[in-house]
Amino acid sequence: MKTTTQSFTPNSLILIVDDEQSILNSLSRLLEEEDYSVMTASCGADGLQILDQNKVDLIISDMRMPNMDGASFLKQAAQKRPDSVRILLTGFADMKSTIAAVNEGRIFQYITKPWNDEDLLRHVRDALEMKQLRDYNQHLERIQAEQNARLLELTEQQETIIKHRTAELEQTASQLDTAYQELQDTYYQTVPLLANLIELNERYKKQHSFRVAKVAELIAKAMPLSDQEARQTYFGAVLHDIGKIGIEPAILGKSVLEMTPIELKRYQQHTQQGEAALLSFDPLREAAQIVLHHHERFDGKGFPGKLSGSDIPIGARIVAVANDYDNLQMPNNFVGKALSETQAHEYILSESGKRYDPAVVRVFCGIIDQIRALVSQKKEVILTTDKVQPGMKLSRDLVNQNGMVMLAAGKLLTEIYITKLKQFEVTFNTKLQIAINPAGN
Repeated sequence: MKTTTQSFTPNSLILIVDDEQSILNSLSRLLEEEDYSVMTASCGADGLQILDQNKVDLIISDMRMPNMDGASFLKQAAQKRPDSVRILLTGFADMKSTIAAVNEGRIFQYITKPWNDEDLLRHVRDALEMKQLRDYNQHLERIQAEQNARLLELTEQQETIIKHRTAELEQTASQLDTAYQELQDTYYQTVPLLANLIELNERYKKQHSFRVAKVAELIAKAMPLSDQEARQTYFGAVLHDIGKIGIEPAILGKSVLEMTPIELKRYQQHTQQGEAALLSFDPLREAAQIVLHHHERFDGKGFPGKLSGSDIPIGARIVAVANDYDNLQMPNNFVGKALSETQAHEYILSESGKRYDPAVVRVFCGIIDQIRALVSQKKEVILTTDKVQPGMKLSRDLVNQNGMVMLAAGKLLTEIYITKLKQFEVTFNTKLQIAINPAGN
């Protein structure tokens, strides 16, 4: 079914930069069918020449290109056409370069390959909508400047005229406030973008950060926190594992009980790396402190600062409970095995005053029914064949390296299936990623 394009997007000029002609052709056809104007370039240098001569609304660039990669190209493109919106096509292997593009090229969104046409078109529409909002905001600022100048000319005229023009100015100011708020909200869209980067690396805990954020949000709203504190707690919860982006997946796939001393030290550095990654985002400075301290313990035995009691930021104390509650129900957690929801709740209660702030635990227990309803939605973890166990259920089709479905979603794994999957890996020198529903439903 063809996607219906909103009225503000047709005739927008889009530049596509990719060194693969097949991708240029595919994207051009897809976007031109939606009535966009499209220009293409096969390398970053050609793309920059096009930007010198054309006012482009949206730039879509591949990450991996010879001579000039996507991050470098988008950084220069942002200097040439700061008003354009930028989208990056990337793969999991390009994560470090993707982070550079986010920081230096100020991209609006990244899209992983292979893309879904409907998702790509939605991201394009969202990007152009944001650009229209930004352009409209600049238009309102010009109107306000013009009206301020006109107001000076009217100071010697009758009072009724002054009142009339003042009313117009107040209306414009109200529109500006709305536009600025929408721009602020657009800025905070960086948060889920960064959370999605976390998910690319944290393949064993799908949607973990978002579940933790929802639980932390429920706890924060039930406590005497200001709106600003509650909002920063939510952001800190969403981004609490951002420092793990730089940690090897082989380490993240282990429980802390299985890590060597060197691996454990590397793992514990993720809180400091996460804080460092967020310090340049001024609106997220409080969230950065939550990221830094969410593994502190109330009794002072945590890391990285061994803070205790009220010296730990309240947001970090909340995230500690929310994070462990979800982790305890997942494989490879810090107690060595996945617990049931009831067992996870009992563990949190038993560690009150030791790991966790008793005040936070009391609130957590008081709203446990709301939390259970929230996290009862389907979860998914990605395991390797050495981690799966008989009785586990596939949450989606198991597809091999050639795109062939080996086992269908919902299949219960048995000893025989697991043995055959391991034999397949040896025979074809590959590694399977198995999506499991830990709840078993």
